[in-house]
Amino acid sequence: MKNIAVTKWILQRVSAVILLPLLLWFLFIFLNLVKQDYQNIVLFFQDDIKFIITLVFLIISFFHMKIGMSEIFEDYIQNSRYKSVANLLMTAFATVLPLLTIVSLFFIIK
Repeated sequence: MKNIAVTKWILQRVSAVILLPLLLWFLFIFLNLVKQDYQNIVLFFQDDIKFIITLVFLIISFFHMKIGMSEIFEDYIQNSRYKSVANLLMTAFATVLPLLTIVSLFFIIK
């Protein structure tokens, strides 16, 4: 059990360090995209580098969120059944939402 806690702690910190430059990129680029029309947004995502950086940002963001939320559930939910359900729902959310976003992006750029 102690090994799992240390691994989660390390993964949380590593994902936070990776997310910091990605978040700065996201804020800088995507705030400009809000002002663009649909065609310019499609052109933006058709650039392979930008598309891959966006995918990495999405995946690591949801991974980071899932680890953080599971630790919150661990600390504040006493009933093990409720804790298991909350973790299951969070895992489903952290898996399905990024996948839907990635599939949507693929459909947009095609």
